[in-house]
Amino acid sequence: MNKNYVLNITIAGYGFVGKAHDDIMNSYFVTNCADPYLLETSVLDFTDEHDAVICCVSTPQAVDGTCDVSNVSNVIVNTATDIPILIKSTISLEGWYSIKEQFPNHNLTFSPEFLVAATAEQDFLNTTHLFLGGDGVAFWSRVFNTVFDELEISELSVEQLIMIKYGRNSFLATKVAWFNELYDMCNTAGISYNEVAQGIGDDPRITTSHTQITEQRGFGGHCFPKDTTAFITSGRQHGKTLTILEAAVAYNNKIRC
Repeated sequence: MNKNYVLNITIAGYGFVGKAHDDIMNSYFVTNCADPYLLETSVLDFTDEHDAVICCVSTPQAVDGTCDVSNVSNVIVNTATDIPILIKSTISLEGWYSIKEQFPNHNLTFSPEFLVAATAEQDFLNTTHLFLGGDGVAFWSRVFNTVFDELEISELSVEQLIMIKYGRNSFLATKVAWFNELYDMCNTAGISYNEVAQGIGDDPRITTSHTQITEQRGFGGHCFPKDTTAFITSGRQHGKTLTILEAAVAYNNKIRC
């Protein structure tokens, strides 16, 4: 980065991901935020001049189970072709193919996000490893190396990064469902679950993450339900049935309060 020039970055989407990026990056760059809900009534409230865009808008589950990337498309269509865009929003393979078909001349980079909503700012502040893929890897590497002193950057294809994002969330969702089923098995057999879960989680290959049984049972929240459904739908569109994940989702739907 040219140390004599401060980048002007627009952050499109001010949910927990966009807010975390703004809270940390505004100490290094000029940041402006555009709320995704403006998309329902008007174009994005972009500044007249910006050097880059970070897209953090929502990608909700469509009626057919696919990942709806229309908010991402609306960000891109309101951005000049020479402006680097970093997509932090979750997108599916089909969504990415659609975006590339619509916007073949835009400078698009994808970076999967793994922030937890409740601790998003702290998670982002503690970033040590970043995945990047697409047109602007060199540019965005310089941006994030300005923010983080020690940062490992892995460059992969966008398709690989999409699989990593969905793969992580789907595996953790499956883990939640599996431990909920183990909980039911323990109850049926009159065995205390907590000590069993701890004993299993003590194995460093497994760990105790996602072994807690909540009052709502199973997995919920913003990401797991829509991401598992989108991943299953994507698999079917590619002729692959994700049988283990489908069983986990079916069980979760059965027990979820």
